[in-house]
Amino acid sequence: MLVIINLCAHHDEQQLHPMYMEGGRKVVLKLGGGLLTNKKGVCSPNTEEIKKSARTIAELIYHGCRVALVHGAGSFGHARAKKWRLIEGKVDDSFSPDGDTKTQEEAVKQVRLDMKELNQLLAAEFSKLNVDFNVFHPHLWARGTGPEFSGELNFLDSGMLTIVHGDVVDDPHQGFGILSGDDLMFRIATEWGDVDSCVFALADCDGIMSHPPHDPNSILIPNWNQSMGFGGKHDSEHDVTGGIEYKAIRASQISETVSNVWFVDGTRPERVFDACMGSEAIGTRIHSNPVRL
Repeated sequence: MLVIINLCAHHDEQQLHPMYMEGGRKVVLKLGGGLLTNKKGVCSPNTEEIKKSARTIAELIYHGCRVALVHGAGSFGHARAKKWRLIEGKVDDSFSPDGDTKTQEEAVKQVRLDMKELNQLLAAEFSKLNVDFNVFHPHLWARGTGPEFSGELNFLDSGMLTIVHGDVVDDPHQGFGILSGDDLMFRIATEWGDVDSCVFALADCDGIMSHPPHDPNSILIPNWNQSMGFGGKHDSEHDVTGGIEYKAIRASQISETVSNVWFVDGTRPERVFDACMGSEAIGTRIHSNPVRL
């Protein structure tokens, strides 16, 4: 479990040269917006966690993994999306101006710019680590929301790290809407083919908990399926895309296709690494059916 920490300590930015290996382990990894940003601010990055996460992914590639990365929005998307009700699409309502933003259409453009800014912060860390990557902003290639969104995923075998993220996309029914990173995870994990691990890296939470994470009686649920329900609580104040419940439902659906599906604490690089590599990890393993222990 300590291997990633030891490797990180022995590779500086000039020495680490991750490379993809043909036929390597396929990993789909979600870095939650609450992990990469300070959710209570507006466009407030968590620089330390961005750097740690980038280095973990570099280590995975160094070990031969082929990684498809999805990242969330956090404070770079949720606050504006909530204020301007972007998840509802075009609505006939009046809004109070937010600086230079005065309409929903302007809010859509601003959130897209904000997501590019967060993406660039993460991409800059990969560049420092000599990781080759391609970014595919969903508003340029996807339409519609939910798991049935339209858009080709033929970029997944580009031969380098693939990065996508939650985004505001055009929608044929409501003008625009929010394409959740969890729906991107579902489509990528089930359509890429022969995915070995699908991992959701959460923000300072061990996995699915028996009670809300800050409850002193809360304990980690090591195995979970949909019939067990939730002890946690969705943070609707900061998250407009469904929170832990939505992630868990999508993860359970993914587990019908992918054998290793995990929720782990993204602030603990060794846990992310272990789950992605198919080792037993501290976290919650997600199942499609009731677990027989």
